[in-house]
Parts: sequence; C-alpha cells; structure tokens
Amino acid sequence: NALSIIDVSAGKSLNTVLLDDVHLGAANPWGVACSADGKLIAVAHAGTHELSVIDRIGLHTKLAREAGAASASSDLSFLTGLRRRIKLTGRGPRGLTLIGGKAYAAEYFSDSLAVADLNASSNDGVRSIALGPKIPMTPRRKGELFFNDGTLCFQQWQSCASCHPDARADALNWDLLNDGIGNPKNSRSMLLAHKTPPAMSLAVREDAESAVRSGIKFIQFAVRPEEDAAAIDEYLKALKPVPSPHLTHEGRLSPAAVRGKSVFMNAGCAKCHYGPELTSKKAYDVGTSTGIDSGKAIDTPTLIEVWRTAPYLHDGRSRTMMDVLTRDNPEDKHGSTRGLSEQMLRDLAEYVLSR
Repeated sequence: NALSIIDVSAGKSLNTVLLDDVHLGAANPWGVACSADGKLIAVAHAGTHELSVIDRIGLHTKLAREAGAASASSDLSFLTGLRRRIKLTGRGPRGLTLIGGKAYAAEYFSDSLAVADLNASSNDGVRSIALGPKIPMTPRRKGELFFNDGTLCFQQWQSCASCHPDARADALNWDLLNDGIGNPKNSRSMLLAHKTPPAMSLAVREDAESAVRSGIKFIQFAVRPEEDAAAIDEYLKALKPVPSPHLTHEGRLSPAAVRGKSVFMNAGCAKCHYGPELTSKKAYDVGTSTGIDSGKAIDTPTLIEVWRTAPYLHDGRSRTMMDVLTRDNPEDKHGSTRGLSEQMLRDLAEYVLSR
C-alpha cells in the first residue's frame, strides 16, 4: 500500500513511500488529492475506511535530504511524523477531493459522503452525509463489503480485493501461503470460480468455497465467522461476465474470430476448454510448471473474460495471447499450434479473446 511521487514534467518516477505503519496496514489506497496550497496530500484507504493526510512539503524535503531515501519504498517508518490517519465513520472511501480545509470522500459501501476537517486535532471533525435512503445489506452486498474490507485481515494489511480488484485479477504474481511458499502465482479472476472446481492454479483446493476459507486463514491470517465466508461466496457467485471488446458492435464474433473458432476446434484447444464455462475442470501437466512445482499439473482456467486477465499462464509468463500460442507452447501441450500459419494464430487469438 504505497504512494508514488512522479515528476510530471520529466515524465519519470521519483520515489515511492509506503502508507502502512510498522504494525498497522493501510489497505487499498484508492483516491488521492492535493490541497490547493500544495501543503497536504490526502489518500483515501478503501480497505481500512480512513484517510491519510501527509505533509507534502515535509515529504519532499525528507526525500531530498536523506541519503537512504532510495529505500523509502521498503521503510514502514518513513512517513512517521509526516502523516496522520483519520478514521471515517462510513465504509469504503474511494473518490476524494480537498476543498477549503476539508476532505470529501465517496463512501461506496455506506452510500454516503465523508467530510473530514483537515485542521481538526482529533476525529471530532469527521462526519458522513447520507446520499439517499439506506441500502439494505443483503448477503451479496455484505460479501462484496467483506471482499473489499482490509480490517478483516490481521493488522489490516490487505483485503481480497488487493489482489482481485472487482473480483478479477491484478496482473501480478504473488507468493502466498494458500498454495505453498516459494512458488509465486499469477492472480486469477474470481469470475465463475464457484462453477469451475477445483480452485487455485495447482488445484490445491477442491472448490472455491474451501479456497475462500483458506484464503481468510492463510492469506489474511484471520479467524472469521462462517457467515463472513458464506457472504463472500454469495458475492462471487453473483458475478457476471462482461462482453468482450473484441466482439462486433452487435455482440457477434468478428470475421477473424469466426475463422479462429474453427482453428480452436482443429488445434485441439476444445479438448480442455469446452462447455459453458470453457474448461474441463481438470488439471494437466502442460509443461509450464517450474522450480519446486516442476512437473505438477495446472488447473485448466476458464476462457470466459480472458481478454481482461493478461498476463497469461499460471506464472504470468505470457504477456499476450499470441505468446501463449507460440513462444510459451513449444511442445504443443496446450493446443497443437506449432504448425499453424501466422494468420491462423492471429485468428485463433482473436477468437479466444472474444470469449
């Protein structure tokens, strides 16, 4: 959970500072704003329901003065004395602006507007303004709240959404305890997770329900009531796929994708990716596991919404779908693609990305 300082005129990053404290995380920084006089920077923490208010001048002075400032990105005490944390009364602050000595933040899960007096010495200057009638907290909405709530985690370091924004993937590799240590895996989308068991890249959980509960225990290091996990299940089950931008304006396959569908069938891709979820729900050794996982079978992912989940394969080695079909499939273990022409490969990629 960090803030990066960018020299806009030079077009380069100057440094990054951590927003966490030594013993207290600041999960899911979302909105960021600077006061009109340039003295303050504020950050809305959607996961911990609070604001960070940073002495902007002091921050830049410290970065310029300290020889060790290059290590600011790994120093949990760097903002000590330069930042204060303001606890909000609503939940899920996201969009943020500073006007006339006050911070205003959109509190997503409270359907309210937070107002915080930046000059107040305590939290007495904090209130929430309701934006409409109170929205009922259904099991699904409660699950979405829990999925995005960093306060459920030990010391508030992260929420489920830290790696799965909007319950999709963040395009990063993480080395977490749910499936061992020393074997970082590319984040997976949670879309259709409950319909496509097993779960996790190495299929170490028999289904998404057990993965959710193991994630709370081994990733968030927390013990929570069963109803919390059940609510998260309801939220994830309710996720709906977004139509691919590779489809035509009428929502149909493009001519290239139509040709690619035929290639998909002839190249054997449909042997593992079939049915309404486009997965066999089985794990195979497709020659991509390495290190301590070498030779292990990899769970067949759904191809639904694959257009939004790059990079690809369980360790994120493939930047594009063409990489999946060419460079990272040398032995034809996930589709017989070596003999395909350049045009056939492009058509195949277009079809897959249209799903």
